[in-house]
Amino acid sequence: MNLHALRIFTTVAKLGGITAAANSMLLSQPAVTIQIRKLENEIGAKLIEGKGRGIQLTPAGRFLYEQGTRLFYLEAQVDERLGKFLAKEDKIHIASSYIPINYLLPSIIAKYKLANPHIEFFVSLGNVKSVEEQVLNYEVDFGFVVQSKIGHTDLQFEKILDIPFWFIVHPSHSFANQTVSIYELSNEDFIFRERGSSTLDLLEAVFYTCNAPMPKLGLQMQGLHESLKVVEAGYGMTLAPSYSVTESLSNGKLARVYVEQTDIQQSLFICTRKSDIDEYPFIQFLKTHLNTLK
Repeated sequence: MNLHALRIFTTVAKLGGITAAANSMLLSQPAVTIQIRKLENEIGAKLIEGKGRGIQLTPAGRFLYEQGTRLFYLEAQVDERLGKFLAKEDKIHIASSYIPINYLLPSIIAKYKLANPHIEFFVSLGNVKSVEEQVLNYEVDFGFVVQSKIGHTDLQFEKILDIPFWFIVHPSHSFANQTVSIYELSNEDFIFRERGSSTLDLLEAVFYTCNAPMPKLGLQMQGLHESLKVVEAGYGMTLAPSYSVTESLSNGKLARVYVEQTDIQQSLFICTRKSDIDEYPFIQFLKTHLNTLK
């Protein structure tokens, strides 16, 4: 396959039009069109269709765009890795979902950075799906997620820690520091996380497994911090990772509800590409320090 034509096609697909791609690549519009037609003839399938002033990808075009994007990310990654090797410079790109990036990674990254000041860290926040996609597309070196959504054959997941989750209320709540049944929680006003949140998935799984009705929707909040602030203000109950509430429990701003015969946990995974044979020294450092939390 002509990689020059493939690069032009992926640019057209990304920018949504031939004119924009031509301007971006400093080519004429006829030159871009010719390369697209050559690529279509080479693979024997139509890739784009006109849609107003822009373009629309055919099913074959969407597939080729995804694969081409991944290929050129890999190319850029090879160039960067080679450059780092020759220049003896180290950079670590990490993508993480909310819980690891807020409660587990900062102190460990700080300790590693103090011991290795020459290493540059780039850390981004995303949901579980976007983190896995960034790893798959070579945008980051590895990721941290609390559950797997993609299950892609080119990714591998290693569990490194189980994170306890607790039911949390205001200290004035009648259930504060009490042991109750899961069925009693069904009558409580709950702070639900946004749809797509792994915490909401976990909450639904807990009540489904116990064959108990879901609690009442009191509020739906986007974000763990925001949900806990509502409970701190005196309203409702929520489910939260233990690491996020330890300080508030100790200073009396929040209280825990103990639920009979219920042990709620989510597993923290390192997400890497199966093609990456060598483990990063930082990952081994992180595993050693996380062992102190178990």
